[in-house]
Amino acid sequence: MVALGPITSWQPVPGPVTTWMASDASRENMAKADRDPLPPSFQQASHLRSAFGGRALGRPQPRLMVVSWDIPGTCDIAAMTTAINAHLRRHDTYHSSFGFQNGNIFRRTISDPEQIEFLPFSYGEMSVDDIREHALTSTPDTLDWDCITFGISQQSDRFTFYASADHLHIDGMSAGIIFLDIHFAYQELIAGRPVIQTAVGGYRDYTARQTAHIADMDLSSPEIRDWITFAQDTEGEWPSFPLELGDTWTNNNGDFITVELLNGEETAAFDDACRNVGARFSGGITACAALAEHHLTGKTTYHGLAPSDTRMSGVETLSVGWFAGLFPVTVPIGDGCFGDVARAAQKSFDANRNLANVPLDRVLEVAPVNQLGIELPTKPMMMVSFLDFGKIPVAELWGETNFGTYGDNLSRGGINLWINRHADRTTVTVSFPDNSIARDSVHRYIAALTEVFTDVARTATEDWIEEVARHANSTAAPTMTWDSHLDEIVAK
Repeated sequence: MVALGPITSWQPVPGPVTTWMASDASRENMAKADRDPLPPSFQQASHLRSAFGGRALGRPQPRLMVVSWDIPGTCDIAAMTTAINAHLRRHDTYHSSFGFQNGNIFRRTISDPEQIEFLPFSYGEMSVDDIREHALTSTPDTLDWDCITFGISQQSDRFTFYASADHLHIDGMSAGIIFLDIHFAYQELIAGRPVIQTAVGGYRDYTARQTAHIADMDLSSPEIRDWITFAQDTEGEWPSFPLELGDTWTNNNGDFITVELLNGEETAAFDDACRNVGARFSGGITACAALAEHHLTGKTTYHGLAPSDTRMSGVETLSVGWFAGLFPVTVPIGDGCFGDVARAAQKSFDANRNLANVPLDRVLEVAPVNQLGIELPTKPMMMVSFLDFGKIPVAELWGETNFGTYGDNLSRGGINLWINRHADRTTVTVSFPDNSIARDSVHRYIAALTEVFTDVARTATEDWIEEVARHANSTAAPTMTWDSHLDEIVAK
């Protein structure tokens, strides 16, 4: 199973550590690079402002993703150095640095990628805890150009490789691309074969395309209108975690928890249930999130946010950068029939996915919010993500190499969910503020969510599926009754 969790759950092998960092010459080259008129992407701009504000307040913001896997044998340092530098030169998100002047963000860009070079530095023996701390503390800040480092820890028969990267330059898909680039390049190099890498679309191209796409949007643009309609419908209750989170200001510590929602048999049954009511797994997940929130709060309409990869198919499929955007979903609960809720969820999910190309920040720029008839969110917004690892060709290799992605233990005060379908199970990972109230609320939420998922899977018996098929052409929707024990969980 692919790991996703906090840095404390990362299990690198203990041993001598080597870390690759930018050379002094590379830092000088970036400092002397010309100003670039291209703005950051909207995702980067938001992240940079958060980092800038956090620095002013002395309050670090969550930012680092540690991507890790194991490789057999003793690391060939020269080959790994070549693989790392080839990766850095291939992806142009790493070729720019950002700064602030009079509150405005500016960019510098190195024109020749060959001017970028990362060098290995030895750090001696480290324990597992020491390696975790080193991966976080040795990686420069968001506002520094070289906010990514690479490293290995060596044992006698294998070594753990990691990349500690600021979110400024990577999203979830980028973690897998880092693996593809570096792992396979290294294997070719130690076998004595040249590394042949195909060209990839640049993040600069994406940023320019995003900037041009949204520059002329106004209140008459369909995407802007759709976002505004969603915001108006929330009536100030933007997608956020439905339970109390306690004091999120005293400290900004965060944590993760991963729980199995469905085993392998239940996952297959849940998939069948979704398909037999005219939805897919994504619609079923959204429906379950909507029903869990309904049972916890009584809300009759679910408003959610989901991420979507905005890479241009083919051209940017293997490009590193922060391409992911959020889009809204609206799901009426009705009488709580899973079929009805799942179909409505799938319809909203599919219809609104294109809105991931239009950042919410841009929507809020077109006019003052009081003129738009919307209320700004008062709580951190919550994202519900879904990824099917079965659709990723290298997922089996990930399992064999102990591949995982780990976040730093920091929080912005909100909650995010990642629901992942693995070969033998479906899991949910939740990030949350690390305090007792938030932890209890997350446990309560996961209990409700698990009950909804398992009820769907268990109700998807052969007889029920046959009944659905028999009435597929009927206007009457199949019904599903929710067990009373859900109310007991909510009451706890």
